[in-house]
Amino acid sequence: MLPPPPPPVDPERLEENNLNFGYEEISFFAVCMNVLTTITHFALGAAAFSAFLFVNFIGGTHHLSQHIILCTTGYIILMSQAVLTFNPYNGWASGLKYPKKKFGHLVMQVVGSTLAITGSVIRFYNMRVNLVTIHGIFGLIAMILTVVSLIAGFMNLICPKKFSTLLHRTLHALIGSATLLFAFVCLCFGFNDVYRDVLGDENADLSIAMTAVALVGTLTNAFVNVVKRIKGRSDA
Repeated sequence: MLPPPPPPVDPERLEENNLNFGYEEISFFAVCMNVLTTITHFALGAAAFSAFLFVNFIGGTHHLSQHIILCTTGYIILMSQAVLTFNPYNGWASGLKYPKKKFGHLVMQVVGSTLAITGSVIRFYNMRVNLVTIHGIFGLIAMILTVVSLIAGFMNLICPKKFSTLLHRTLHALIGSATLLFAFVCLCFGFNDVYRDVLGDENADLSIAMTAVALVGTLTNAFVNVVKRIKGRSDA
């Protein structure tokens, strides 16, 4: 006696299974973090583009253009990406193993810090009255924190066993986050001053909004990384 024929296959269910083949179910939190990371990358690019665009319109001194280009490249592009390197939801770095992520973080941090410090020094040297503005004060604080963060990173590289404790890594992350906080707020005040006079209120408000979104997204990712690191150590 022949066995009964198999039940008919639902075409919609078959199509759904084919579409989901090879994909793993991810949590709602992971979806939100992926969306946030995508928005953060877009906002970082928009903020950097706004700053570079401003250089072509100001017609100011050469050292001002150098200051904008170097600090924007250092803080907004490289140092922000250095923070996002350890983000497991970061597209380009998600497939890298930890040693390669650490190397990429180090390279971007060193190059970005060097560019940012150089751009700040150029501006302070050529415009000593810059410290009377909020933009200048926040820029000075960001530069000092950049130097401290850079030294801490080198200490971790030279003596990894001594400076790779949870406390030192957490302090390094906090100092790096504070550095970006002052740098991004400094950029917002820059957009609010001369930028507004040259390119108008709408462009200035949009640039400030993109900078704020980029800052929140970058710091949120840094906070999540620190919490995961602490949780991982406590569960071990």
